[in-house]
Formats: sequence, C-alpha cells, structure tokens
Amino acid sequence: MNSNTPDNPQPDRRSSSADAGRGTAGAAGTSSSAEPASASGRPAAKQSASGGTTAKTSKKDAAKSAKTGSDWSVFRTVVVLVGLVIAGFGGYYLITGTAGLPETGDGAVNPTLENQFRFFAAMMVGVGAAFVTIAIKFQWANMLWLVCLMVFIGGIGRVLSWAFSGTPHFLLIILMVVELAFPAALLVWHGYIAKTSELRREYAARP
Repeated sequence: MNSNTPDNPQPDRRSSSADAGRGTAGAAGTSSSAEPASASGRPAAKQSASGGTTAKTSKKDAAKSAKTGSDWSVFRTVVVLVGLVIAGFGGYYLITGTAGLPETGDGAVNPTLENQFRFFAAMMVGVGAAFVTIAIKFQWANMLWLVCLMVFIGGIGRVLSWAFSGTPHFLLIILMVVELAFPAALLVWHGYIAKTSELRREYAARP
C-alpha cells in the first residue's frame, strides 16, 4: 500500500510522537524555569528575615546610645549648676568681703583678713568657672577630679577651722558637709556613667 494514501497510519504516529516530544520539552522548560524562581524565592525570604533582625539590633543600639547620652546630659547639667552656685558665692564674697559673712557684726575691719578673704573669694569664682567649662568642653572631664579635690580640701579647711577656732555659724557647717560629701558623690557618679557606657559599647559590639 502506498504510504501517501489516507489508510497509512504512519504519519499520524510520527505527528503524535513529535507533539509528545514538544509537550515533554515544554514541560521540562516550565519545570526548569520554575526551579530558579523557587530558588531565588528562598534567599529573598532569608534576606528579609535578616533585614528585620538588623533593624531590631539597630533600634536597640540606638536606644542604648540615647540612654547613655541622656545620662551624660543630666550629669553635665548638674556640673554646670554646681559651678554657677560656687561662682555665685565667690562673686558675692568678692564684692561684700567679710561683711557678707554671718555673725561678723559691725565692728572694725581687719585689712589683712579682708585682703586674704577677698583673694580666696576670687578663687571660688575660678573654681565655679572651671566646673562650668568642664561641663561644656567635656573632653576635659579628667580635670573634674582635680577641681572636685580642690573643693574637698576646702571642706577639710573648714574642719580644721572648727577644730582650732571653735564652732562657726550653722550655715558654714552646712557648706562644710556639702564640700566634703558632694565632690566624692559627683566623682562616683561620673565613674558609674563612664563604666556603664563602656559596658554598653562592648555589648553592642558583640556579634
């Protein structure tokens, strides 16, 4: 029988085989194209999760930095106020002299005592200005120890005066207690904030 006759089934089988081949190739192509999409999808999800973790870490670091900055801001404000109070007392005594002290009366003024007293009143202004300057130029914070030591030694001087010359006015006793206790408390506070800031930086640097 001639192969070109309609009764010959061979062309149909070849056509069916070709169509099946094309279908298989198409399915394979679809499968190969879907696989990279799936592969690319998984890292995208991981990247998103990693980005979320990084965002949370950065927020925690920002919160810690804000906390440290707030601690130092309060500390510097207190140092400025201390400096202004000391400078205010010094300026007052520099102008009024020994007459500005309680229980001095209206007696005769001792010129030598007046001279020395006004000199140390000017030193008080200088100490107060040092506190304010340290608070503003905080890279000089190590000088805070020296200035606090000066105030503490002034309190020691009041103790010696009380021991050798008798009990002073109660206002001066209050000043003596403040001059002995406050510098030490201020330095302990400074050390505490510095140490906690260092610990926060070390914790933030951990992987």
